[in-house]
Amino acid sequence: MEQKSKKLHRRGVMKNNFWLLRRIWKYTPGYMVWMIIEGVVWGMRHSIDVLYVQKLFYELEQGVSFANIASVIVSYGIYLLAFYVFHYWYWKLYNPQIREKLHIAMNTDMFHQAVRIDIANYDDSQFYNDYVWAMDEAYSHATGLMEDTGKLINRVVASATVTGVLFSVDAMMAAIVLVVLAIRIAFGYYKNRVGFQYRDILIPVERKEKYIKRVFMLPDYAKELRITHVSENLLDEYEQNVRLKKDIIMKNGMKLGMLEFAINAVQYIGEIGCMILVLYKVMVAKTVGLGGFAATINAIWKLSWQMQDMFDRLLKYHEHGIYIEKMIHFMECEPKIAGGILQAQEFDSLKINHLTFRYSTEKEEVCALDDVTMEIKKGEKIAIVGYNGAGKTTLTKLLMRLYDPSEGEILYNDTALKEYTLESLRKRVAAVFQDYRIFASSIAENVVGGVYDDSMETGVLEALEKSTFNDKLESLAGGIHTTLTREFDKTGTQLSGGEQQKVAIARAFYKNADLIILDEASSALDPEAEYELNQSIASYAGQKTLIFISHRLSTTRHADRIYMFDAGRIIESGTHRELMEADGKYAYMFNLQAEKYRNGKV
Repeated sequence: MEQKSKKLHRRGVMKNNFWLLRRIWKYTPGYMVWMIIEGVVWGMRHSIDVLYVQKLFYELEQGVSFANIASVIVSYGIYLLAFYVFHYWYWKLYNPQIREKLHIAMNTDMFHQAVRIDIANYDDSQFYNDYVWAMDEAYSHATGLMEDTGKLINRVVASATVTGVLFSVDAMMAAIVLVVLAIRIAFGYYKNRVGFQYRDILIPVERKEKYIKRVFMLPDYAKELRITHVSENLLDEYEQNVRLKKDIIMKNGMKLGMLEFAINAVQYIGEIGCMILVLYKVMVAKTVGLGGFAATINAIWKLSWQMQDMFDRLLKYHEHGIYIEKMIHFMECEPKIAGGILQAQEFDSLKINHLTFRYSTEKEEVCALDDVTMEIKKGEKIAIVGYNGAGKTTLTKLLMRLYDPSEGEILYNDTALKEYTLESLRKRVAAVFQDYRIFASSIAENVVGGVYDDSMETGVLEALEKSTFNDKLESLAGGIHTTLTREFDKTGTQLSGGEQQKVAIARAFYKNADLIILDEASSALDPEAEYELNQSIASYAGQKTLIFISHRLSTTRHADRIYMFDAGRIIESGTHRELMEADGKYAYMFNLQAEKYRNGKV
């Protein structure tokens, strides 16, 4: 991605800008229309200023009456009044509202894309950097592009008139101004490229800095920061990161500063030279009169500023285009995990044939699952056990098609998963992941997993009862309408880890799916609460198919079949009794944990 960005040529940059302008037109066509009108109106304002000064001094030089000159001034005043009525309406009333509409529309599209893309993309650091940039900066570049486009129209309209005035007075003067501007543009273009490379190097460094700040800010890390010495490591990392950032800034800041100095030096030398030349023509050569002098000086200042700003805007187009490439990379990313056309019907069986899953890191390729074969039938209670890192959670992600296998296949009702639409397949499966999340919204919305209305109340209460959340719910004055976390509500409730886990389990129960996957669903509970929850789950599941994944084997005794995973492979399978009689690794783990329970260590 970085190399691609650096190789962008002008056509590619402009193509990117037009891509974003088309999206802005799609979101807010009125913004585009009024931006063009505002640019033309402002351009006419600058043109009229020059023509007004030229007319005023010409009238004075010709010796016309006071009344005629006064009428010119009054007419100009009326024009200014009308102009500023429009100006304040656009910038103070219309523009803030339409920008907010654009902001909402852009974010909504990006949120939808964030849900649509493959989870595997989050493992790609370059893609993730572009994703973070798109979320943080895309709107500012969209409004910046609109403002620069409006100003560009403004400058083109004004410069055309002012250049005409300047050429009519002195063609040599106009040519000198244009040459100076061309030199300044060349420096500015190079400065823009250096600035992008600088930002591209700085983004990963700033991302690490933001992560460290987030760790010290979020309540999730508060306990660990106080009971461990991890803060010392983080502070050391922070200091190293700051030093690296300082070195990057110093190295690139010097180059940018020199380029900025060169740009300003060319501008000031050009302006001073032109002013000396016009004074010579007025005072020595006598080839320019009072009106021409006033018009020329005004035109030089106006044209110099307008042309410089116009090309500055064009250079910003180059900057916008380079950064918009990141947004395009994110927004046009097509998921590789695409659904088929079949609708998943009621669950009957799940067959996993020679399943292998590998993923790559910066150093090596890792095999998370290796030649796994198993079958699950309707109504069965299946336990998948093993130590952390054995591949248990990876299997659940493959079952829900969050990833696709490297080799082998998964058949749902004897048909490959990829043949079903993703929506219909995932509708049949409810899962509580090991790294579940609770959202800053009401308990009801957390359980429903979406928008809640009163018709859902019975289902929400039943799901919470089945997850044994009743006691806690009865203590909350707001009941299921209680806001969780205090992120946006000072009166919100902070649940314990076990209580949060029960809400997450209730979310799976509410879905009423055919196949339920519980990945370490009771890991935050004490043994007594775990036993109570397991009894409730068994009662609720009934004829539903249940897969529970755990390294705590107290949950496995009544499973129809147990699969023991180690290093991504199935090393043992059978009922609890069969595996205990086999006296293998499962029996060793079970006896070890049972001993800890008896000794009160668990």
